Amino acid sequence: MTTFADGLFQYGGSPVGAGDMTTSKLFSTPTKGRAWFVDAAYGGNGNGKSPKTAFSTMERAFDAVASGDIIYFVGKITEQLTTPANIFDVTIVGCGNRPHHADATPEGGNLAAATWAAPATPVAATPLVRVIQQGWRFVNILFAGSAGCPSINFVRNAASGDDERDGSHGEVLGCRFAGVASTDTGIMFGATSYTEIVNNVLIKGNDFQGIATAIDEHSAGLQYRCQIVGNTFLSNTNDVVVGGYFLHVIGNVMSLAPTGCLVLSGGTGSSQVHGNYLPGTYANGTLYAPGTNDNWNGNYASTGVTAAVPA
Repeated sequence: MTTFADGLFQYGGSPVGAGDMTTSKLFSTPTKGRAWFVDAAYGGNGNGKSPKTAFSTMERAFDAVASGDIIYFVGKITEQLTTPANIFDVTIVGCGNRPHHADATPEGGNLAAATWAAPATPVAATPLVRVIQQGWRFVNILFAGSAGCPSINFVRNAASGDDERDGSHGEVLGCRFAGVASTDTGIMFGATSYTEIVNNVLIKGNDFQGIATAIDEHSAGLQYRCQIVGNTFLSNTNDVVVGGYFLHVIGNVMSLAPTGCLVLSGGTGSSQVHGNYLPGTYANGTLYAPGTNDNWNGNYASTGVTAAVPA
C-alpha cells in the first residue's frame, strides 16, 4: 500500500478469507480508488483517510465514499444504512482474522475484529445495509442482524437513468452471519418498494449460523443467476429459500436438520444444484423444493449421490 500526501491510496491484492478472494484495487485517481478507515472503538472526528484519523461510524464513510473506493473497518458498528445513490463498485473489508464478534470484554477484544450489528433500538424491518447500486463487495465481516431485519439486502427498482437503483453484481465473501433472533435473515433479495430482479450476486465462502433464514427473498423470483458457492450453513431454521432464475448452488454444506434446506420453487427455475452436502430425506416437500427444469445431479445425501431432482 502506498500512501500519498493527499490521502489517496494505491494498493495491490492481498488474500482475505480464503481461496481467490482479494481486495485488489487497480488504480488511484483524485476521485476513485481511495481508502477510507472506520474504527468504531477509537475513531473520532478525523477525515477517515488513515487509521489514525479514522471515522467512528460507517455512515460517515458512506458520506465520503466514491465509486471504486475501499473502506476498511474495525470494531463493532451498530448502524442501519443504505448505500449511497449512484456510487458503484465499493469494497468494505472487515479487518482482523476470521470474522468473529468484536467484543469490548475481555479487554482488547474489540481492537481487531469487525462486527456489523443492529442498534440497541433497531428500526423495524430495516436491513443493516441495503445495497442500491451495482458492484458492492463485503469481505470478512461478522453480521448480527435483528428480529425481522436482514443483514444485507440487495434490491432493484423499476426506474431508469440516474434514478435507477440496482444492487446487482454484488459480492459477499468470507463473512459470517450470526443469528440473534427467531425471525432474522442473513441475505435478502428485494423489498416492498424494490420489485425488480437483482442479477448476478456472488455469495461465496460464508458461514451462516443460527439464523431464521440464511438466504431469502422478499417475494418469489427477485434474483437472476445468483451464485451460492462454498458456504457453510449451521443450525439455521431455513438455509436457502430463493425461487429465482438460473441459480448456481454449488459445494455448500447445509444445516443438519433445517425446516427448509434448499427451497428453490418460484420464478422459472433452470437452476444448477451440485456438490452440496444435504441432510434428511431427499424428496420434494418442505425440506427440498426444486424449481422447474432444475439440475440437481451430484449432491451428497444420506442415500448416496443424487442423480435427479428431489421427487
